[in-house]
Amino acid sequence: MAEGQPQAAFAILEPLEPERARDPAYSFLLGISALDAGHNARAIFALERAVLLNPEDNLARAELARAYLAAGETAEARTELRRARQGQMPAEAAAAIDRVLGAIDQEPVDTTASIWRGYVEGFAGHDSNANSATAAGQFALPAFGGIVFEMSPENQRRSAAFGGAGAGLGVRLPLNAAWELEAAVNARTTFYRHADAFDSRYLDASAGVAYTRGASRFTTALQGNLQDIDRQRYRRNAGLSAQWQYTLDRLSQVSVFAQHGRLDYAIDPTRDADRTVYGLGYARALNEGRQVAYGSVYRAQEKPRASGVENYGHRAVGARAGAEATLTDRWQAFAAVQYERRRYGGSEPFFDMGRVDRQFDFTTGLHFKPAPAWRISPQLAFVRAQSNVVLFEYRRVIWQLAVRREFP
Repeated sequence: MAEGQPQAAFAILEPLEPERARDPAYSFLLGISALDAGHNARAIFALERAVLLNPEDNLARAELARAYLAAGETAEARTELRRARQGQMPAEAAAAIDRVLGAIDQEPVDTTASIWRGYVEGFAGHDSNANSATAAGQFALPAFGGIVFEMSPENQRRSAAFGGAGAGLGVRLPLNAAWELEAAVNARTTFYRHADAFDSRYLDASAGVAYTRGASRFTTALQGNLQDIDRQRYRRNAGLSAQWQYTLDRLSQVSVFAQHGRLDYAIDPTRDADRTVYGLGYARALNEGRQVAYGSVYRAQEKPRASGVENYGHRAVGARAGAEATLTDRWQAFAAVQYERRRYGGSEPFFDMGRVDRQFDFTTGLHFKPAPAWRISPQLAFVRAQSNVVLFEYRRVIWQLAVRREFP
């Protein structure tokens, strides 16, 4: 490199990658040699790894920005340059970054250049309670003097193997240095073996706009989704979401979010409701970026649009927390937990009491990347719902294996 021979340096460094990839100094040298030799994609990969291994290396972050610029990814370059500028560095380097940032901000944005991401996946597994049914075989109804009723077989818990497929596409279109258009669509279908009454299809789509200024990013979007069960329309939801994200520093971020939607049930219109959610979130990178922890708290309300069915509506409070950890270059572990408490309106028919539910969800698993753009994910999920109305108490254990291909 000192002799101005980046291709020769790249040829020496590249074969050492399998054994030296976790050395940030090696990844930095590999990245700048690849960049100066014209291998932009390899340079980005190596420099991103160098920054991940050593987030304090502002020089590596600035070189990563240079690689992004060479690849035409101006927005990403701007982000990395601003992060590098916030760190400690020589005055000459800081001045150079300021000049590059000024030039980027003055350049017209190519509004014809969109950034898109997509995926297809297949999955299979087993569900211990496909219909989320209570384990109770019989129950007493206070409205009938405590007479004990037997649960019909079709309404009892059903375990079943399942399989399915999903796909999604997201597009981001820059309008100028601050504004972007965003859109996404996702589809998923699930088939149960020997329990096809629970086969489901799900489609959701969103379209909105994002505005970035300094450390703040504002997004708002129209959202909609459709859900079918047993090849029949079950529910649709249409509404609006908004979020404000603020980057506290290069390792942490806070967010405030809100959603409002209209729920429409095809089979039972009396369940139609307006749903509102708002909350606060926080995320932080740990151990030089190899782990990420996040959490949020929220309040929600579903208000029935029909009169006389207050027991269908509820108010809820909840909390979510999760973490992701990079174990090796190919393995990543993740886990998430959620708790929600719901208090329903009115009195539950036949039980003469107001319904109160508590639900606990836990998910954990691994991501394995056998090759670029491919991901294999074994996953286990556990759901425990408690209620003062026995019909709504259940346990559910789901394990699955998913294979995903991402594009581009």
